[in-house]
Amino acid sequence: MDNKSQSERRNGAGALLAVACGAPFLVALDLFVVNVAFDDIAKDFGGARLTSVSWTLSAYAIVYAALLIPLGAASDRLGNRRGFIGGVVVFTAASALAACAPTLGVLIAARVLQAVGAAALTPASLALLVTSVPPERRAGAVRIWAATSGMAAALGPVVGGILVQFSWRTAFLINVPIGIAFVIA
Repeated sequence: MDNKSQSERRNGAGALLAVACGAPFLVALDLFVVNVAFDDIAKDFGGARLTSVSWTLSAYAIVYAALLIPLGAASDRLGNRRGFIGGVVVFTAASALAACAPTLGVLIAARVLQAVGAAALTPASLALLVTSVPPERRAGAVRIWAATSGMAAALGPVVGGILVQFSWRTAFLINVPIGIAFVIA
């Protein structure tokens, strides 16, 4: 293999690593960003009770956890690339819906759809890494993939706090251009 081919392969592997880690990072970040937006969401929806607003977080977490294994298995059968792209598309479209939700019920429904997309893309992203990265670099790639969720957990409240300064809707809207970029990449 010539130097140009090796360079192209490294660039392709780097892009795959960025996308395969970036999408689950966005998924985990989205779980934690909402925590700091509760009060603003409640105000925007006519003083909704925090117990009702908390379903924006609970519905996402429950559906995400419940669907990880079945959607991971479906992705294995249908193809991990297809599962990943489908998951990103659903997550991104649901983020747009959440950003413009006219009612709390629509916001919660959008969060459920986000969780469906998240549960599809997360295992597919890991499978894409494991099957695409050469064996000698696989362990490092998987470690990076795993570390991104921890970083998202730490950064979520901070990023959420910054985004909520503009509007709680920004916390969801920011996912749209990023999700489109992931699909294109």
